[in-house]
This record gives sequence, structure tokens and C-alpha cells, in this order.
Amino acid sequence: MQEDDSTTISVRAVLMDYLARREHSQHELRTKALKRLGASAEIEIEKALAALADEGLQCDERFAESLCRSRINKGYGPNFLQQLAREKGLNKQQLSDALDALGVDWFDRAQETLKKKFSTAIGQPLDYAERRKELQKRMRFLSYRGYPSGVISAVVAAEDIYDD
Repeated sequence: MQEDDSTTISVRAVLMDYLARREHSQHELRTKALKRLGASAEIEIEKALAALADEGLQCDERFAESLCRSRINKGYGPNFLQQLAREKGLNKQQLSDALDALGVDWFDRAQETLKKKFSTAIGQPLDYAERRKELQKRMRFLSYRGYPSGVISAVVAAEDIYDD
């Protein structure tokens, strides 16, 4: 934007506009506001971010919990959440606190995710090569979704009805 345009648009109004749509981390708000208002408004953006945090309108902890809850409900695991938290500007402690508050059982979540994608368990009609291929397919799916290898192995083993 032009410099005279940024004076007509309040920095606080821009930040509130973003927060009205959904929760944002401070990092996200800073990035979006700098992109919209330009680097010349950096000092005003920092002041407005601090004021919003003091007033309780923006909270990284609340954002972390909201982000975790929504992604967990979509079937994503802890490795995915760690990567996403880094991208959103959250630190490990904020992510850890949010996950502790939610009390997630990753084994159960991985099972639910797998059942949504693959409605049937791996049964006897498959020969060894086909069964192995199906197991690998399910393991890749859970790995892509961000579940740790220990959880993946346990879930797929529990799913495999015909275990040698």
C-alpha cells in the first residue's frame, strides 16, 4: 500500500479484521500486517500487537489449543502438529501445553484416522505379498498424517487380523 493509504487505515483495525475471522498467532498477524501495510508501519504493528495481547484479544496459547484441536479432529498426528506450529510461529512449550490440555491418546486417534480412510481390516483372503503391500500402504498413510512410528506400528499390527 501507499504510505498515505496506511495512515487512513488503522493498524489496529487491520489486525482486528484478521482476528475477527479466526484466531491467529502473533507471528501470523505480524506477517500479514507487514504484507498489507508495508515495512514502514512495523513499529505501529508491534505496538498494536502488544496492546491486543494485553487486552486478551490475541493469545498464542489460545491459538495453539485451537490449532491443535482442529487438526487432531481432522486426523493429524503430533509430528504434523510440531511442523505446523513452527510454521505458525509457536514454540515447543506452547504446543506442549496445548496438547497436554487436550489430553490426546495418539493410539486411539490413529486408529480412528485409519478406520475413516480404510473401512475394512486386513483379512485372510490376501496372500502374503498383497497383505504386506496393504500394510505398507496403511503405514505410509499414517506417516503422512504425522503419527510417530511406534504408534503406526502398534495401530497397523492391531488392524492386521491375519497375523502370522
